[in-house]
Amino acid sequence: MQRLDKHFRNLTAPVFKKHGFAQGDVLASWPQIVGEQVAKVSRPEKIRWPRETEGKSGGTLHIKVQAGRGLEVEYLASGIIERVNGFLGYGAVIALKVLQAHDFRKTIKTKFTPPIAPPDVLAQVAVVADPDLAAALTRLGAGISAQTPRSPQAK
Repeated sequence: MQRLDKHFRNLTAPVFKKHGFAQGDVLASWPQIVGEQVAKVSRPEKIRWPRETEGKSGGTLHIKVQAGRGLEVEYLASGIIERVNGFLGYGAVIALKVLQAHDFRKTIKTKFTPPIAPPDVLAQVAVVADPDLAAALTRLGAGISAQTPRSPQAK
């Protein structure tokens, strides 16, 4: 059995390429690139490349910014471009386009409560000597006996 992170770049490459990112490193490392303060109010959306270079250099980085913070990010544009190019290791981005969004980072936070394993599962798992295996079996038993499915495939 192989881990998913081993194949992550191959699986996500088509999606990132669609948005102009060679890989997801800029998205994943956004707070480290621009700093925590700027990352809280912005996120990279895509890089638009000129037709003649197609991913080599001269791209425009589109950034979605929290409403009312666009001017602040515009003032920091040259520093952001410099940091992104430094992160990528070459002059990939020459311009920045700031898009203000009212729905910036609107997410629904739900508290996850793991299902409780029934007593018969706990009794069967009690004989397992390995604590990691016992914990995994307990979670599996709780998930199987849960009233509502917890898997995205079950929806």
